[in-house]
Amino acid sequence: MPAGPDRSPVRVLHVHAGNMFGGVERILETLAGASTSGSVASSFALCFEGRLAGAVAARGASVTLLGPVRASRPWQVRTAGRRLSQLLETDAFDLAVVHSAWSHMLLGPAIRRTGYPLVRWLHAAESGRSWQERAAGLVRPDFVICNSRYTCDASSRRYPGVAREVFYAPVPFDEVEPGHRNQLRESLGTPAEAIVIVMAARMEALKGHATLLAALSMLRVERPWACWIAGGAQRPAEVQYVETLESEIHRLGLSRRVRLLGERPDVSALLSAADIYCQPNIGPDAFGLSFVEALVSGLPVVSTTLGAVGEVVDQASGILVAPHEPGQVASALESLFHDERRRAMSAAARTRGARFTNVDARIAALAGLLGPVRRTLALQ
Repeated sequence: MPAGPDRSPVRVLHVHAGNMFGGVERILETLAGASTSGSVASSFALCFEGRLAGAVAARGASVTLLGPVRASRPWQVRTAGRRLSQLLETDAFDLAVVHSAWSHMLLGPAIRRTGYPLVRWLHAAESGRSWQERAAGLVRPDFVICNSRYTCDASSRRYPGVAREVFYAPVPFDEVEPGHRNQLRESLGTPAEAIVIVMAARMEALKGHATLLAALSMLRVERPWACWIAGGAQRPAEVQYVETLESEIHRLGLSRRVRLLGERPDVSALLSAADIYCQPNIGPDAFGLSFVEALVSGLPVVSTTLGAVGEVVDQASGILVAPHEPGQVASALESLFHDERRRAMSAAARTRGARFTNVDARIAALAGLLGPVRRTLALQ
């Protein structure tokens, strides 16, 4: 009699660098927190000790450090590969997932040698043009997860013949106490009655900061308003970019209304104290965690039609315009100064955002994707 479906948790080893912390790492932290009671049990093999290692360990997940690895130092690659092979040979896992071209090209071969299923999680579109992507293309995965339909379509020539599926990763949401809205506004010198436009994203040009500033300079509304722009600047290019934005804010006469807040640990609170989220991208986002966070905070979204934004934001919860069109952004913002329309879109935004923040449902969906990979290959 054939065996029934395996309903035990899918035991996943996530293989990643670990020396940075951004959207991908936040997803991994969420997966770590869902390991103890969910249908996916996540463990982690990281090359570098840093914020990610501490975050997933704090969530109760197992972390193995493989040692620092530089692509230019083959002995480090070999050492990390041996440690990874030894970890996999404990037979504590069902499959391994790599989350970047870097981890795929350097550590994918060690996974392949153990005979474990190798899954590649594409968190961004891949063209195969960079040397890392070309090297990763030489290590065939057994399955590909794409973080959006946009990523899937834009990476259609990668790993031909390998099954792939779109999976929207779970986005955690921190509840904010109702009274915090007025407290935060007061701390930033923003009147309680003002319409606040907020943007929380990496400090890089493709996020459309310049388009936003140009649009703000075009606003012709009587109601008081303010704009908060959050995003850290650590690397020299980011610091220089922020200096450029500061000069542009001064040039456009927006210094009294626009505030650059730097890196904020309280993004959820910041969003809950605002009224509109505006991020007019001039380059495609492969998914956009910031848009989900805005929606679940009840903020109508104004953005552009590039990338995967349209998969997250629908017509009821936001307004998408053409890129590089500050006039269209200004018109969209002005339309949301009308309380009735903004409130209707705010309610729709919360409903839309809930689709991405139900962690239990998203983890169950991930188990549904990975389970067949485990079962199919276990029979071979």
